[in-house]
Amino acid sequence: MSSLLTQREEDLRAAAQRAVELAVRRGATARASVHHEGVAKIAVRGGEVETAERSGTQGLGITVFHEGRRGAASTASFDRAAIERVVEEAMMIAAHVQPDPDAGLPPADALAFSGPSPAIYADGPRDPDVLLASASLMDRIAGEAVRADPRLRAGESVAVATEGLWALATSDGFCRSVRRSNDARWSVMLAKDEGGSTSAFCQSQERRVDALTPPEQLVRTAADRARAGLGARAVPSRRGPVLFDPRTAMSLVSDLAGALTGMAQFRGMSFLRDPLGRSVAAAHLDLVEDPFEPLGLASGGFDSEGIAGSTRHILRGGMVEGLFLSSVSGRKLGMASTGNADGFYNLRLTSTAPSGDFAAMLRMLDTGLVVTEFQGGKTDPATGNWTQAAKGLWVEGGEIVHAVTDVTLAGQLPAMLNGIRAVGRDVERLGAIRTGAILVDDMQVGGKA
Repeated sequence: MSSLLTQREEDLRAAAQRAVELAVRRGATARASVHHEGVAKIAVRGGEVETAERSGTQGLGITVFHEGRRGAASTASFDRAAIERVVEEAMMIAAHVQPDPDAGLPPADALAFSGPSPAIYADGPRDPDVLLASASLMDRIAGEAVRADPRLRAGESVAVATEGLWALATSDGFCRSVRRSNDARWSVMLAKDEGGSTSAFCQSQERRVDALTPPEQLVRTAADRARAGLGARAVPSRRGPVLFDPRTAMSLVSDLAGALTGMAQFRGMSFLRDPLGRSVAAAHLDLVEDPFEPLGLASGGFDSEGIAGSTRHILRGGMVEGLFLSSVSGRKLGMASTGNADGFYNLRLTSTAPSGDFAAMLRMLDTGLVVTEFQGGKTDPATGNWTQAAKGLWVEGGEIVHAVTDVTLAGQLPAMLNGIRAVGRDVERLGAIRTGAILVDDMQVGGKA
């Protein structure tokens, strides 16, 4: 057993089954999920340990369905008395809510009693000594960067390890569990000159330690990003092309995916109404979902209802082929669950249009704004009105001229999605989403008058 975990996988399954059995005795159908997680974190700055944490969480949640009504309750304890109390609480809540004809467990034949379960756990060194050594190494590299460039200052260097267990049981006899791991490293660097100061970070997150970005690269990238922000100034308001770097481009993919969720469709809170079979983005774009990617950060063999997802196109040639549905949202739309009760699995945006690395994308931009960071804004999910305050880089003739601050971008998501000219090969991943830089051909850039 890992040093980060204090519970056993079989004990979590037994607790989930016990909760379901108690609900069934009270005349209900039910599902119960149990989780346990252990986390270790060490942060180092200037050769000193700033943070050394070891924490753990656990909990059991049960949802009961009785006479068309739904009740849910949770507890942090797994002992029999606590489970009995939480089941009773869920039953009491169900007795006081209005019936919902779409509530209830999914059909038993839709459950993933067996089937592929992608590996989302990898053994690895996660003890405090390893984390301390990793954070200290990044801190030393940061110190070398500061000595080489007096404009730089070292922020914190952080190493985090997480291991977790999750079990799900239902009154249909479903009972499966998974074990997962997550390792993360990040470096924060600051830069200062006579014109002001700026900060930046670079992070790597993987299921396995040996897949993390090397510490030298993390620190170098954070330092380069901090330096690039020096000398930032406003630019005149204008319309023109905008290049979202991979980190900010992911928000466009997330907005698109959010518009395709079942509840957004049912509630009319989506700027893409009745999208199946419709072209909603540039014809060179594909968006693929893959729940079964080995060690993927958003992989899984089944969702919190026990239904498996599938590897599928969400967009093909800019046309919508799939939605993200739970059993409830599926029923409300007259459709079957897609196994997405917890959101989307690994998404990858690709394009058949000409592109290249980041330097090539700058040449395609020619003259315009590169967005490197959002500073606040909003998306109206119902209309697609999109506004963000941003920082970035100004480019002329395909070359970076200076950093940009105090700029506001505005657009309509349908027009932005259809106006995507290219997706870069400089692919990065943040959580469930992979994409390269995204070049949008025309947006409003609001700067100085």
